[in-house]
Amino acid sequence: MRIVLPLIFALAGSVAEVSNESTSSFANAGGQRRLLAEGPSVETDNVAGTDSNTATSRAIASSITSFSGKPRTRFRIGDVSYGVHVADQGYSLTNPDPQTLRFEVRKGDHAWYDSSAVDRSEINSTVTYPAATLTTLSYQFMVEANGSNGAFVNSATGWFIVGQWHNDDDASGVGTSPPVALNMRGDHLQVLARYCPPGKNPGNGAGFVVTRTLWTDPNPIVTGKYHDVKVQAQFSNDPTGHLKVWIDGTPVVNYSGPLGYGVGTNWEFGIYRSSAPETTAVNYRNVMITTGSLTPVSSEQP
Repeated sequence: MRIVLPLIFALAGSVAEVSNESTSSFANAGGQRRLLAEGPSVETDNVAGTDSNTATSRAIASSITSFSGKPRTRFRIGDVSYGVHVADQGYSLTNPDPQTLRFEVRKGDHAWYDSSAVDRSEINSTVTYPAATLTTLSYQFMVEANGSNGAFVNSATGWFIVGQWHNDDDASGVGTSPPVALNMRGDHLQVLARYCPPGKNPGNGAGFVVTRTLWTDPNPIVTGKYHDVKVQAQFSNDPTGHLKVWIDGTPVVNYSGPLGYGVGTNWEFGIYRSSAPETTAVNYRNVMITTGSLTPVSSEQP
């Protein structure tokens, strides 16, 4: 049975349940196509440092050590190092306490490899999880108000990503958009998912990537409050893939079907948006990633 559901919305408090056995390929039009085309490139991971190692099981503690907010540097969250992709500004990335990171972007703030169409303050894990690895991610994040009466103002017309499972572009050989992204559409949080059928080119603009909006919160995000996020994923671009998402303990996505591009992924978070005039800031704390048997192992080189 072939089911193609390019756009799916679920109400808060309900679950978006999707089962897909199709290997059809298409790219959404309008804003979704632009988001696909403007995804991170291969250079993103190569420059600030994605290690060649992989991990099959890992627990990441929340403690932040050896912190650095400077571009092209690294620091650690638990036993894993993260590369810093920010503008060289004192406010871009700060560490208010041992468990918390604060990311801020202003118009024109971007990493050294970005064009002027991008504003970015992000970090990326140096650990790549192989395809078909059952991975569970949990963390808390808080969006700061930047408008009147506690509102969050976001006029970015292309994308505003606040967390992404990033594809291993070295393995794919082309620049790709994230197979899973938490995105802000205006002041509403949403979950985006992508896959590319086996044997097809997953590169931006090749036209084979399937993009889906699996959930959009009908309510504006509550600013100044930490929200609990849990994401469980198995990146397999065949019917065995799946994605589940919980926001503040409520299941909002339950997708089964192809997910990703058939290679490994790593976790990136912060702010990555199409350039916009507003100053925005997001805080994250208590990041935890577990896989498989949930037994922590270290795969990084000394």
